[in-house]
Amino acid sequence: MHLYPHQQKIASSRARFKVQRGGRRGGKTVVKTETMLFMALSADTKLSREFINRSVIFIAPTQKQARSIIWEALKSRIGKVGTINESRLEMKLPNELGGYSTIFVGGWENRENYRGMSNVVHIEFDEVDTMRDFFIGWEEIFLPMLRESGGSAGFGGTPKKENPNLRRLEKEAQNNYEWECFHFSSWDNPDFDRVELQKAKDTMDPNAYKQEILAEYVDNAGSLFKYSAVIDVFSNTVTKDGQKYMAVDVAEEGNDKIKFSIWDGLEEFRRETYSNLSSDAVINLIREFAVQYQIPHSNICVDSIGVGYGVASSPLLAGIVGFKSSYTAIRTDLSPVLLPTVHYTNNAPLTTDYRNLRSQCIFTLADLVNNHKIASRVSGAAKEAIIEELPTYQDVSKGDGKRLATPKEDIRDLIGRSPDDSDTWIMRMYFVLRDRMLPDQSEKLANVTQALNRQFNLNQNRQAFNSAK
Repeated sequence: MHLYPHQQKIASSRARFKVQRGGRRGGKTVVKTETMLFMALSADTKLSREFINRSVIFIAPTQKQARSIIWEALKSRIGKVGTINESRLEMKLPNELGGYSTIFVGGWENRENYRGMSNVVHIEFDEVDTMRDFFIGWEEIFLPMLRESGGSAGFGGTPKKENPNLRRLEKEAQNNYEWECFHFSSWDNPDFDRVELQKAKDTMDPNAYKQEILAEYVDNAGSLFKYSAVIDVFSNTVTKDGQKYMAVDVAEEGNDKIKFSIWDGLEEFRRETYSNLSSDAVINLIREFAVQYQIPHSNICVDSIGVGYGVASSPLLAGIVGFKSSYTAIRTDLSPVLLPTVHYTNNAPLTTDYRNLRSQCIFTLADLVNNHKIASRVSGAAKEAIIEELPTYQDVSKGDGKRLATPKEDIRDLIGRSPDDSDTWIMRMYFVLRDRMLPDQSEKLANVTQALNRQFNLNQNRQAFNSAK
């Protein structure tokens, strides 16, 4: 099959993992088809002697899309050779090694069906920016297959703003010799009618044209968080000051997840998720973590909306901060009269610069993230949730002088779930705001701080004494 220059460049690359970012009808499918057939049938691969019988997988966002994107193209290339299962979208073909190769074509929604599959030498993912939780599936299901075989993978698609997986793949591929990234537009395909492309340029929304035809990234307008900076959070190095903090998002009614986020300075080093815990169980966990990591109650913040109120107001957690989104923002240019307690607004100085406390904390978090002053050591589903959630926050101020970030309910509507993981980061920002008041703190504040710390140490000693009995 004849390949155009940009396709030849991709096909001839020796990279183990290839990322194709291309415009509509830019020629991605042709390269994927030829790559899959080569890996399945040719003896001219470094895997040939080890895997006489081998498997190759193609994954599109849905089974239906997989059939329309590549199934017919594969059948036309192999002719009448081998065995084809139309209902399962599988083909078994004799290869040059005297064995058999099986090509599986499927949808992302059925990814669990591939878990644990052996002898997989190559995987092609198409339109990855429309795949939810892509990196969880890649790392938990597909990458282990390739580690076992030493196999390869291709990732392709046209950029989307909702799930910018291509953008993240390109960023993580930087300075990694096993990876190579390719970018081409619809204009690079000589078969694409130039008149139609010019019409698209003249009539399409500029951002849509940039994204769909030129295959360039288009940032969410008004987004408070730089996407690349959010990704960097999980590899950033920040100076830890030994001060420990904890933020707890207590499950709302109808939600059975409770999130614990524990910090050393501005580095999150532990995150835990629990299900179906009673208020007493949550209180006990808070106390246990406080003792384990030497966290004073004054450095613990609990979402006190709904059932969280019973936790935040418990006498066993005296001195912690109860957090409500609707609370008035606090001033950072003055010293507080007292350290905040459960209802800090009773004694904290207020400001009218922000619509509410939550917005103030979100703007504060965005500034720290964008300037690489926040780090997190968490991984897995929590990491992916935060990466999805943070870029959705926007500046939605109404021009009345009060800064407003996207309300929680709007984020919930946008991503289809509650942004509970980023909520704990937002609550952590309360202490950043509080600490910005400390250089000018009053003697009364210092005395209160010392009293709370003395009480915390006393409680620890009592607990240790009781445990030793």
